[in-house]
Amino acid sequence: MKFPLSVLQISLREDPEENLSRVLSACERSPEGGVLLLPEMFFWNFDLEKLDTFARMTPAVLEELSRLSERKNLLLCGTLPEKTEEGVRNTAYLIDRGRLIGRRSKIKLFPLFGEDRFFVAGRENPVFETRFGRIGLLICFELRFTDLVLDLRRKRIDILLVPAQWGYARRNHLEVLSRARAVELQSYLLISNIWGELRGTEFAGRSAVYSPWGEILCFAERGDTLLTAEADLSYVREVRRTVPVDL
Repeated sequence: MKFPLSVLQISLREDPEENLSRVLSACERSPEGGVLLLPEMFFWNFDLEKLDTFARMTPAVLEELSRLSERKNLLLCGTLPEKTEEGVRNTAYLIDRGRLIGRRSKIKLFPLFGEDRFFVAGRENPVFETRFGRIGLLICFELRFTDLVLDLRRKRIDILLVPAQWGYARRNHLEVLSRARAVELQSYLLISNIWGELRGTEFAGRSAVYSPWGEILCFAERGDTLLTAEADLSYVREVRRTVPVDL
């Protein structure tokens, strides 16, 4: 089974409505009938003091994403602030052909940005059965945690989605970890990051799609861009037969 894998890389600005408009406009260039990954908190300037305000916007943003997903026959993923009884979570939403099919909240909150003071951590590391195979999610900082990766390997995912707001100072870590996780998991890995300066922090860009063999299928160091590569799930099975590393 072959299908397109797309990732959006974009610079964010202070105005969330402007960011959302730019993201939706860029997504119109995505090929139909595939997977599209957006960056972590892709419309928000990460002003944590206004977290509740942004969380109230999430239902309307999800409606926009659902319409886009249905119109272009996409499985679409991005993270948004989710209000819960326990507090606000950084939650990745999976939307397929206009329908919400799953969600996963960030478990490992990034202390350098104070996420642990404003967000409630998630608890589950689920895998989602989709028409594009078994999909797992790690959100930005979580790419560093081997226990989460090994859990997904045991669950034999076909695709790993990594929405991110990863800083430029740690750019080399992002490249090394992304490629290593693709090799460890023997799965396709999509990383969608922002780039440029936002609220005094420089972000790394370096969005990419990696193959189950660790090959770079597409890569963007900087700039607003939509990257696309072709996935073939039979190649996942071929790699696992060639180098069997089942736990």
